Amino acid sequence: MKHTTKRIIEKFPMLEEKILAHESVLLAEEAIQSLDCIEQTFLKLAWFFENPNHANFDLTSLYKNLEDDWLEWALELITLYFRQDTYLIKKPSFSIIKENDSNYLNQSQFANYLTEHGLKYDRAKVKNYYDRGIIPEANLIISNTKYWSIESVQAYCEKERGKL
Repeated sequence: MKHTTKRIIEKFPMLEEKILAHESVLLAEEAIQSLDCIEQTFLKLAWFFENPNHANFDLTSLYKNLEDDWLEWALELITLYFRQDTYLIKKPSFSIIKENDSNYLNQSQFANYLTEHGLKYDRAKVKNYYDRGIIPEANLIISNTKYWSIESVQAYCEKERGKL
């Protein structure tokens, strides 16, 4: 299952059993009938993520069925899909960061994450390790503030915990 599909399933667990339904027109129609328009849109998006050669996704459904946070999240998933699941965007130059975004962490949040997962880090230690090249390069730098993707932080945490 693709990374982006897993994110959809986290938010809509009832869609997991419907993921393979796109392989049959009859099953796909049955799967869609019991869902509201938001759930239908994300199921169709998951079908596309899982099998883009077979399942089409019409962007019109985003325009007709989603707004505000749902629309932003769908667009974010599409970007993540092309970056992480297909690697068609090899050198990303575009990122979306929203207030209270849990996908990117600054230095303090990086340190807090590591501490919460059993490693003793504070902001100063993260800065020192970053300056020494021990902590990976930041995924984004905005107004001199460094941000790491949650995936980068998790990978670093796992590596460091493996040393214990």
